[in-house]
Formats: sequence, C-alpha cells, structure tokens
Amino acid sequence: MSAGAGGPPGAPGAWERLGSALVGDYGIFRVRRDRVRSPRTGAVFERHVLELPDWVNVVALAEDGRLVLVEQFRHGRRATTLELPAGIVEPGEDPCAAARRELEEETGYRAASCVLVGELEPNPALQTNRLFVALADGCVPGGEAAQDEGEDVRPVLVAPAQVPGLIAAGRIRHALAVAAWHLYELRGRG
Repeated sequence: MSAGAGGPPGAPGAWERLGSALVGDYGIFRVRRDRVRSPRTGAVFERHVLELPDWVNVVALAEDGRLVLVEQFRHGRRATTLELPAGIVEPGEDPCAAARRELEEETGYRAASCVLVGELEPNPALQTNRLFVALADGCVPGGEAAQDEGEDVRPVLVAPAQVPGLIAAGRIRHALAVAAWHLYELRGRG
C-alpha cells in the first residue's frame, strides 16, 4: 500500500485521474466529472467535484470586546441565520485582505488588525475550496458598508462569552461558522 501525498506510511494512495470533463458552470461554482482509478483495486469510477472559490470567515472583535456577527436570510434553508461575517476570497487575494473587505462590506466595521487563525476544508469529499479563518481585532464602525444588490445583511454585536450558548441553543447553526469559532478558540485567543 502506498502512502498518500503528505500522508503517513500506509495511508491511502492518491487516485489517478484518467479524465475530467466540465458538467456545468453555475457562476458561483462549477461541476466537474472525473474518471479515476482506485490505487487499491485498480477499478475505475466516476466522481463529481464542485469547483468553488476559497472562502473566509471573520472572527471580528470590536474595540469594546464584543463580537461582530451578521444576520441574513439564507435561501438554501429559507431562514434567517446568525453567523460570522464571511465571503469569497478573490483569485490572488490575501485571505486577511478578503476578511477586511468582507467585514466592511457586510457590516461597515473596519479592523485595526487582521491575522490568519487557520485554514479548513469545507467538504474535501466533493469540494475543491478552502475556508480561511481570520481574526479581525480592534473593529470600529465607520467603514462603508457595500452589500451586493442581492444581500440584506444586518450586523449584530454580542459578547464572545455568549457564543457557546448561541451555538448550543441552535441560534448559530452554520457549520462553517461553528467550526471557525472553534478554531479561533483553539488557536486565536491569547
């Protein structure tokens, strides 16, 4: 058994891609069909992959220590959600630059500083993208909110100590926001 790319000895090996075809381009994502060969059995399979841009979730702390969250209607669930400011990292854009941009566009808050807390894979079984988690500190209102025509986002400030309760109560349910918050708690505080 061969080791996977960067994996420990004995880890599953990489699957050979025999072919690839674009199935559909839907603007915000593309669907690709790959023909792949199992390194273990040699069998050939088709796998569908969603090609998505990288994303950033922003743990934004205001000067007074409160966390800047956003409320918005989400069409997939047909519900209003409470989550972290977030958005697409444009090609070639630094994740912290994207975090600052998205924070200001969605909330009107500007960050005094921004550091990358970590990187996650939203769903590596199907998706190509990464989720960056950024800590924006010293955030103050006064920036220029510039929501897309198709957005309706409202900033909400809460004490960071309230977040675990909001998650436990199901008020914050966006899985990527919960994962980003957890990563921040593990790596970002201090």
